[in-house]
Amino acid sequence: RKLKGAADRQCAALRVEARGWETDLSRRKGLMLTTPDLMKKQRFTPGTLSSASLKRRVIKKKRRVAPGLQRSADSDCEPCRCFIFSPSGSSRSVRRILTACTLSFLALLGSVSLDLSSNFDLLDATEAAYTELTSCRTVALLHLISELQKMRHLLAKYTSNETLGSGFPALDHLCGKIVNYSNNHRLPCSAELSGYCLQIRRSIRTFLNPSLDANSTSSVFSLVIERLLTIWGSVDVALVNAKQNYNWRDVLSARLLVTFIELNYQLKFYHNTMTPADFQRRWTHTLSYLSLCRVMTEPLNDCWSENIDLKINLSLEAQHVYILDPRLWQISGTEGKLLSGSHTGIQALIKTQQCFFDRASLALRLASRSMSSRLSLKICLLAMACLIYPVVMFSFKQMTEWIQNYAQSLKEKTEDLKRQRKLAEDLLHQMLPKSVARQLRRQKQVEAESYER
Repeated sequence: RKLKGAADRQCAALRVEARGWETDLSRRKGLMLTTPDLMKKQRFTPGTLSSASLKRRVIKKKRRVAPGLQRSADSDCEPCRCFIFSPSGSSRSVRRILTACTLSFLALLGSVSLDLSSNFDLLDATEAAYTELTSCRTVALLHLISELQKMRHLLAKYTSNETLGSGFPALDHLCGKIVNYSNNHRLPCSAELSGYCLQIRRSIRTFLNPSLDANSTSSVFSLVIERLLTIWGSVDVALVNAKQNYNWRDVLSARLLVTFIELNYQLKFYHNTMTPADFQRRWTHTLSYLSLCRVMTEPLNDCWSENIDLKINLSLEAQHVYILDPRLWQISGTEGKLLSGSHTGIQALIKTQQCFFDRASLALRLASRSMSSRLSLKICLLAMACLIYPVVMFSFKQMTEWIQNYAQSLKEKTEDLKRQRKLAEDLLHQMLPKSVARQLRRQKQVEAESYER
């Protein structure tokens, strides 16, 4: 019985030793697996330590890890640190970039707004110049002036210089006719001119009442025409507007041309000895500005060249024609070749006026359409920029948030990988000597040695 018990105890000890060898062999085979597989096996094998206890053991033995191994582990994860940045630094960078984008957008908006404002002002001035040449009031005034000039010529030719009675019946007769006029767009002007003609009649009667009986018929007609030219607009005001906006040069040229035609009409009724003192000043002033407008205004220069220089001056055997040469229009009654105050010169000026109004109106209309098209294009581009900028900024913000989240996730995974690798090394060093574990990690052949374990 004693021998049997001793044999049983020895067999049990041998069985325990065999199980230990089997466990050791299975663990050595498990070393050939990858680190995640090893961790899964260690984590889910029954009877192993829990994750909390393993973490405590790893923390306790952290100080006992060799410095070389610690540096090698850190150097293996060094590339991962390139992708990790602090959330506070990244948020500051995002705020700076968004601020720069916002400031650039505001600068763009401000510059485009200033450009649009100047373009709108230019468009308004161009539309005003076009309206000044083609409106019903301008057409009515030019028709009134033309009819009064014809009536003055007939009265001076077939009647004596008798004074008018009270009132001015010629203007009343013409006001009834201009209501039926139409503007350059072939639109009727009756609605606009019905009250405008009454206003003109009141202004003319008030202007003529103090000196109506003291003037001859021709002088009264001249005073009425000059009053109508004043109602239409001042040449000095048009000159100031032309300095501010180049499209207003057409209006200045039109007023100077109509004024110069009236001065030529008046010159026909004057002799050299009877010319008023201020007439010479007005003539020189108007002719000098008209010569300057020929240089600045292309339609006026073209119409002047076609109707005066090429037809009239060449027929008068002029040797040289200069733009700023007013000699052919100077006041003189000695030579018949001069155009000043002559029927030929007046007819040439009337044709020039008709040509200029047509071409200048067309040029202003095309300029207005071109400006409107450019403004529409700029407004569309500004609207697209206002829509695109917020979308781009929102997309950038989303992208930076995604990169930040990805970097944070990568940092957490890297730290977890370092912990799992340290845990695997600690477990391996508990089972095998460090020299054997290092050779197995480097996939070298391990020679048999004896250890006291």
